Amino acid sequence: MPFAVALLCHPAGAYTALVIAIVSLLYASHTRTFVPAFTSVAAALLTLLAFLQVPPTVTGLLLLGLVLVLLHTEFLLPTCGLAGLFGLGVTGWASSLLLAPSAATAMTGASRSVVAVAGTLVLCAVVARTMRLRTLPRS
Repeated sequence: MPFAVALLCHPAGAYTALVIAIVSLLYASHTRTFVPAFTSVAAALLTLLAFLQVPPTVTGLLLLGLVLVLLHTEFLLPTCGLAGLFGLGVTGWASSLLLAPSAATAMTGASRSVVAVAGTLVLCAVVARTMRLRTLPRS
């Protein structure tokens, strides 16, 4: 089996493709340039292919959508950090749900935690960056 196919058939690979798709979609929506938009479409298609092999939990996907709303709310409204903390906690929970879809490809607790924390940090950093892009003046 080719390495790229084996990577997408694992829950960590599917989760990574999903995070890359979300990150590139957020960046493309704020910069409105071709390369991030093309990357977003390509990552979304790879995510769909990965989810054909590793079906995600609907709860995990819905919670990840809630996370994006909470993190954007943290930067747009004065919530005193409550939405951000809640968003980071829900991101860990959603990530762990998405990384353990079946017993056949189950990850150990430590590796699932490392991938979940890495995905959480990437999502938080990208939401902060895109909100900064929104507030910077256009040149």
